[in-house]
Amino acid sequence: MTEPAQWKIDFVKNLENEINNRKVAAIVSIKGLRNNEFQKIRNSIRDKAKIKVSRARLLRLAIGNTGKNNIEKLRDYAHGQVALITTDESPKKIYEILEKSKTKAPAKGGEIAEEDIIIEPKETNFPPGPKISEFQKAGLPAAIEKGKIVIKSEVTFVKKGDVITRDKALVLKDLEIYPITAGLDLIAAYEDGLIFNKDVLSITDEKIMSDLASAFLGAKSLALNMEFIVPEIVPDLISKAYMQAQGLAIEANFVDEKNIDIFIRKAFINASAIEALINKDLNNEDITDKKEEVEEKESSSDEDAASGLGALFG
Repeated sequence: MTEPAQWKIDFVKNLENEINNRKVAAIVSIKGLRNNEFQKIRNSIRDKAKIKVSRARLLRLAIGNTGKNNIEKLRDYAHGQVALITTDESPKKIYEILEKSKTKAPAKGGEIAEEDIIIEPKETNFPPGPKISEFQKAGLPAAIEKGKIVIKSEVTFVKKGDVITRDKALVLKDLEIYPITAGLDLIAAYEDGLIFNKDVLSITDEKIMSDLASAFLGAKSLALNMEFIVPEIVPDLISKAYMQAQGLAIEANFVDEKNIDIFIRKAFINASAIEALINKDLNNEDITDKKEEVEEKESSSDEDAASGLGALFG
């Protein structure tokens, strides 16, 4: 059996020491991260944590050799292009630090669009030349106006989930549109026998409070519907009982000092309705009388005309 290279043995031993000497060990993805971006992040968190890029297989080996309680489960997350972070900060804190260190970066081509990339109408800084052909070939409605290349109308350049092609990546860079989020993605972290994955660490205090409030309102609504008496719903039950009692009193025409104003309003509404009906009937009678009067006049006119014709021909 071939003996492993000495540098690999030394490298794994170094990783073991790093993990053993710090409270927290975390695995982060470095996929797609450029070297200059990686160095900026490393420098920005130097006083908080140490980052060590490693082959996934060597990292898994080092994790298994540390002997820390339950840490072997961390090996399940060490796949692909990864690095090890060791720190004395809590997993939640290091996750927040890494999220804040993320920046927007230009696409190189081949990345998946994180969201719709929309280019709005605007004037560019490019004069007439080969650029307009590049823009049009990539699918932009480009034209020349006042000696500059302009984007004539809004266009969804790349849809969310689609691949950003090389041609489109070059156009986006020319327009200073940076659609890629660059940074270290924390996959999982180990602390004191526990493994925290990204789904757990990404939960914010606001989300926890919102979920608690939603759960409380749901439980309160259920208790009210079931009339399950607990201190939190007693005021609502009393209010509900009061409204039901008021409704029953009104249906039964039971008047007391608490509902007399309701009966007064009800009487006023009924009186107004009766008054409106009376006025309507009176108006109808006036219209009928006027109609009969007009009909009588027309009949009289007809009789006079007939009488005149009889005298003429009689």
